[in-house]
Amino acid sequence: MVIRFIMSFLAALALNIRFDIPQDMNHLASESKMLNIFYNFQGSLTGTMAAATMVFVLLCIIDRYLYKNKGKVHRTPVLFLICFCIAVVWVMGESFYRVNSLALLHMGAGQMVKTLVYVTGITWFLSEMTALLDLFLQSGWDWLPKKKVFFCDAYNKHPFKVSVVVLFVCWLPNLLLSYPATMCIDVWNQMLQSFGFQRFTTHHPPAHTVLAGAFERVGLLLGSANLGLFLYILFQTILFALILGYMFYTMKELASPTWLKVTAFIIAVSSPYYTQYIGMIVKDTIYSYFILLFVIELVYILLLKQEYWKSKKHCFLLAASMIGSVLFRNNGKYVIYPMILCILITVFLQNRNQRTDQEENQDTSRIRKKSRWTRYTKTFMTAVIMCLISVAVSSGFQNFLTRHYNIEPGGIQEALSLPFQQTARYVKEHEEEVTQEEKEAIKGVLAYNKLGKYYNPKISDPVKATYKKKATTKDLTAYFKVWVQQGLKHPVTYIEATMNQNYYLVYPLVENSTVYDTTAPDKVSAKKLAEKLEVHEVPVIQKLDRWRTGFNKVFFTLPVFGLIASMAFFNLILIYLCYHGIRKKIPQMFLLVMPLLLSDAIIVLAPVIKGHPRYAFPVIYSIPIVFCAYLYWAGKKNQQKS
Repeated sequence: MVIRFIMSFLAALALNIRFDIPQDMNHLASESKMLNIFYNFQGSLTGTMAAATMVFVLLCIIDRYLYKNKGKVHRTPVLFLICFCIAVVWVMGESFYRVNSLALLHMGAGQMVKTLVYVTGITWFLSEMTALLDLFLQSGWDWLPKKKVFFCDAYNKHPFKVSVVVLFVCWLPNLLLSYPATMCIDVWNQMLQSFGFQRFTTHHPPAHTVLAGAFERVGLLLGSANLGLFLYILFQTILFALILGYMFYTMKELASPTWLKVTAFIIAVSSPYYTQYIGMIVKDTIYSYFILLFVIELVYILLLKQEYWKSKKHCFLLAASMIGSVLFRNNGKYVIYPMILCILITVFLQNRNQRTDQEENQDTSRIRKKSRWTRYTKTFMTAVIMCLISVAVSSGFQNFLTRHYNIEPGGIQEALSLPFQQTARYVKEHEEEVTQEEKEAIKGVLAYNKLGKYYNPKISDPVKATYKKKATTKDLTAYFKVWVQQGLKHPVTYIEATMNQNYYLVYPLVENSTVYDTTAPDKVSAKKLAEKLEVHEVPVIQKLDRWRTGFNKVFFTLPVFGLIASMAFFNLILIYLCYHGIRKKIPQMFLLVMPLLLSDAIIVLAPVIKGHPRYAFPVIYSIPIVFCAYLYWAGKKNQQKS
């Protein structure tokens, strides 16, 4: 019990301590390590006594409750290891947030002790929160209104229709405030390509460029460029409402607890990641919608098994989700293509298990065996054909656009953001150790003399822009040889370059609160295009939209509400689902979490996440249905045990 109190005390310290080095530390501590520790803690905790005490008391109450229910709580060594790893990322985030390096963690005895206290306390805190969530889910509690609620009754009768209509009505004010549409520089570059003012390349998905340009041309035919932009976001909003409505319908089919459906609905109608981005023209939103649709169809593949492939509706939706995911984001194929293999393996295993079950319970005559074998083979071949058709349609359409618009292929630099960023940091921090041979190898691929100057720890685009398109396979081979050698010399530098850019994925203590609220472009050529097309903002709407943006900025900082608008929160839930899917031996979870894990892997390899939370939308939008599916199969598992 004493140890638990100590751990709760350390957790309270960790949640309130400041990692900045207090002022006048050298003067106060002189050269004494003990004084350095004492004065460092005194300066880092000043003003937090009351808050830390309340947190400590709350953690003790939680721990006491967990101790009383210790028979239901399973905190395994693996769980503590996972919590420890997350705590390490959090403490790295504390340092990166302030000085863009890990130096703050070991800059003196005081900082090192703070690091130890922080990692220990956060590890305990995360394990406590995990155990508390476990107990809550095991309790089976659900919110059931005592009186009849019209919306609940209507939803129970018509879950899809009611969800779509209510979502659209709730989003309508945000849609109107976005008029004609919110646009960032990426979209204006696509517009420049679509209207022939800029070379058409595959830097942005050609399908999305063509789609956005097509809506703008429809608007021009109707007499208003603004109308064309608005028609696009209207189409986008309706599409999202339909897919989310389908998600809520599926949650009802899975007998989801009311509290989860209500929470998912509140997030959908209040989080700026939903409300402000429905009015924005950008490739990431529509791509994320198709990923969500894909995940929903994965749920049905697991639920319906062989019957799934007999449904024309499900086959169409699966194909549409795969085609849309590949067409509307260049790296969508890195999610969908591996998932096709996972789907086919799943179908094969389902057929094998079904055969085994039936052979145990039915007559196994040669004729019946042959009939079942034919049926299972047909099911598997249907799955193969559907996947091949999806790949063929997406690839064929992509090739058609490439030929029709004479699209210039993008360079390999898009896939090499991470190693380029690591090289740039190495050059910036260890330039004196770079040999002439290494320098020449790097020069064959990147502008070596600009790397140190252009390096930005949050985004690799400036470094990536120095890539030499004339670089040959031989140049790249020489570069990667040097990249490996330098990584072995200074692995910490590579780790810093990677984590400095990506710690936001699981670190919720820093808001990633970027939202957009303007149509007007900053780029000169884009301004000329906007003037030519007569795209303009309406002053009254623009003013109201600024107010909405201000409110949403506050939303990110509010208790509870800010958490449901945090990509790190959703990724922590994803880690929780992965852990319990393995611990409880729920094989279905592998198929459901895999596209989300692949999406996160792509983010790590991508140029940036800070300031661009839209890259994490596939995870954010999909977590409610994945969580719902986890509860469904965990419940099935418990029923089998009992």
